[in-house]
Amino acid sequence: MSNRPLAGIKVVELAEGIAGPYAGKLLADYGADVIKVEPATGDRSRSVGPFPGEAHPEQSALFLHLNTNKRSVVLPSDGSDDGLLDRLIADADLIIQSAPEPDPAELRTRHPKLVVLSVTSFGLTGPHAGFVGEEIVHYAYGGPMSASGSVEGGPLKMGADLGQYQCGTVAAVSAMAGLVLASKGEGVHIDLSNVDTQVGSIDRRMTYLLYAAYRGQNVERPGGYRQSALPNGCRPTLDGHIQISTLMNWYPRMLGVVDNPDLSALYEDPGFLFDDEVPEQVDAHIISWSLSQMKQEAMDTAQAGGWPVTAINKPIDLLTDRHFEKRGYFVTVDHPEAGEVRQAGAPIRMTDGWQLDRPAPALGQHTGEVLDEYRAAPQTASTASPRPDNTEPSGTDRELPLAGVRVLDMTVVWAGPYATCLLGDLGAEIIRIDNPKIFPTATRGALPRPPDHYVADAGGIMGGYPDADPGPRPWNRMALFNAHARNKRSITLDLRLDGGREAFLRLVEQSDVLIENNAVQLMDKLGIGWETLHARNPKLIMIRMPSVGLEGPYRDYLGFGVNFEGLCGLTAIRGYEDVDLSEAETVFHMDAASGSAGAFAALMALRRREKTGVGELIELSQSENMLNHIGELLIDAGRTEREHGPMGNRHQLHAPQGCYPCQGEDAWAVISVTDDHRWRALCDDAAKPEWADDPRFSTAAGRQDHHDELDELISAWTSDQTPEQVFQTCQANGVAAAPVLHELDAIADQHLAERTMFRPNGSSETGTHPYPAHVWQWDGPPMRWDELPVLGGDNEAILKGLAGLTDDEYADLEAAGHISLDYVDAEGNPF
Repeated sequence: MSNRPLAGIKVVELAEGIAGPYAGKLLADYGADVIKVEPATGDRSRSVGPFPGEAHPEQSALFLHLNTNKRSVVLPSDGSDDGLLDRLIADADLIIQSAPEPDPAELRTRHPKLVVLSVTSFGLTGPHAGFVGEEIVHYAYGGPMSASGSVEGGPLKMGADLGQYQCGTVAAVSAMAGLVLASKGEGVHIDLSNVDTQVGSIDRRMTYLLYAAYRGQNVERPGGYRQSALPNGCRPTLDGHIQISTLMNWYPRMLGVVDNPDLSALYEDPGFLFDDEVPEQVDAHIISWSLSQMKQEAMDTAQAGGWPVTAINKPIDLLTDRHFEKRGYFVTVDHPEAGEVRQAGAPIRMTDGWQLDRPAPALGQHTGEVLDEYRAAPQTASTASPRPDNTEPSGTDRELPLAGVRVLDMTVVWAGPYATCLLGDLGAEIIRIDNPKIFPTATRGALPRPPDHYVADAGGIMGGYPDADPGPRPWNRMALFNAHARNKRSITLDLRLDGGREAFLRLVEQSDVLIENNAVQLMDKLGIGWETLHARNPKLIMIRMPSVGLEGPYRDYLGFGVNFEGLCGLTAIRGYEDVDLSEAETVFHMDAASGSAGAFAALMALRRREKTGVGELIELSQSENMLNHIGELLIDAGRTEREHGPMGNRHQLHAPQGCYPCQGEDAWAVISVTDDHRWRALCDDAAKPEWADDPRFSTAAGRQDHHDELDELISAWTSDQTPEQVFQTCQANGVAAAPVLHELDAIADQHLAERTMFRPNGSSETGTHPYPAHVWQWDGPPMRWDELPVLGGDNEAILKGLAGLTDDEYADLEAAGHISLDYVDAEGNPF
């Protein structure tokens, strides 16, 4: 038997698009046998990858990326398949589908242990079940599009198809959770939608929604970077751009790197943060410095001084980047039809884990092979036998997949905390460890006690306090933290001290998983590196989530997700066309993308531990995981040497596609026309037959060439409609469209309400508000929804009850300053 984490899992993929196939790719790349059942015309991604028909018409870059390690089956049209599809389903552990057929309820009745994963745009329930979507539609309805872009330019989507890749990773997490349930005796039907995934796990959306719930107001669309005494954002260089991040504890490093006396003088007044004249002066000095540098030089110089600055690369730049070359990240595949293809490598590194055993298959390449396998093997009666009472399982009397699993959470900001949030939803006990003597800037707020006037203007990320009031303990009231804090318990320990370290190691002995995403060198500095932890508990699984990897030239480079999105090509493909990248505001795709990948890694490792009995160290380079989300662009760049740039709200193939003004204040709707048939439908929707008769618009290529004219015509039509009218009119004729929902609109939305996308939650220090909830629905046991923790609120229960500390040992920890409900200064006084 193979020791690969997903060996032995059999998957039938009946999915098209991106999300479902990407989930299948993740499973296949880590050892599952994924059989892709395609129509005779082939999966549509074979012809809709980036720029098909130019250099390599045989296989689109999108299909090549999404379908490694899969086998392709086309059911014979002459009926000679011997009931192959039924046999495949009967023998499968998991079905991934992107349409409601075959009927999930019927499949589950016939095959009680089967996991059926439905991945659609709007879900299988709710008023908009069955509505069609594209990337821009999902982001408009579920994501933070209303708060992205500029006031003048209108709402702006993220680049490429990042949201659908995020949905695919979440789908893989849900599939793994379903397979755990099936291993305990009963399968499950999982209903996952791209829109729900956006609401609960994309970019800034969870934090923005909680900001709105806390403050009763929407997040403004700022447009471009804001000038600040702590400079952040994109700045020009001699050969491109860099991404800068500066927090309170980092500005002295910035001053050391820039080495400008005039800049340093601006920070001599302790009130610089609240001086309205300082931001513009700081910005002038920073741009003067950046324009004297090449982007790689600026990054290396700044990082050497501990200031988080990264180069903004295009996808093609990544193929020769020294860090990824040193790590051997990219792989070259010899494809029988497409020739040599350079592809993204492992998103998660684990022993006997990711392998690229076969390239994406030719259409129907494995039909005969699979037919022979099933003709040679008798059908497994136990798999195909119907449930005796022919009823659906209730799910209410079953344990959650991770019941009994204990996870130590040593994570910061968003990526790591979101990983542990998902594991907590699935039943794991999450114990969060914080050091009360080190305030985690960004994780718990910009400042321990931000002044009221700062909170009022801090925006959706740092201004999220109930009623705009930081309260007596602001760190317990911060939306950025609370959005993913459910189902967790909180303790405080200073791991730099022997007593705190020993108490922590006693917890390690009682735990299954430890997840951390701190600076790479921190764990070893604290004396709790992998060797120490493994010696204390050989069954422990340690998941490390470094920004760029545990080794390599950029190993110690600092920054947030936005820095490494710039480094990894995502920033360069997002923005308005023909507008300098410096005008684009910050987004944070990497955090949520890494969080879902971290949960997937934990589920894989726990499955393998069931066989081996021992734990393992897993390296999840957040950058390498994220590069898989633009895998088709990397393939295309390698094949064509194309330099991909921002396309605004447009699509490389579909036309027209855009975000259009509607009746009302800051009211917008998005429309994406995917083929000629739907173009004619849109012309009917708008009662504009002359559009359909215009030869300029008769083909997709023509519509692309005349996109500006089309945008003006469509805008004139939508301006007389409400976003809801555009949405309903277009969807009635199968045209992908959606309103751009502001946060308060989303919280009040009937479709999202019927899919239980918001649930009341809170703590003794926040009160009760609607929170973004679980990102998938299933007929399994109800997922956990416990209240939020307060800092140190579980100290005594966990340290005495679980770690086994005596009263005296606990008193010693108190005396040494470990036990606290507050963050404290160097003298031990609460902030």
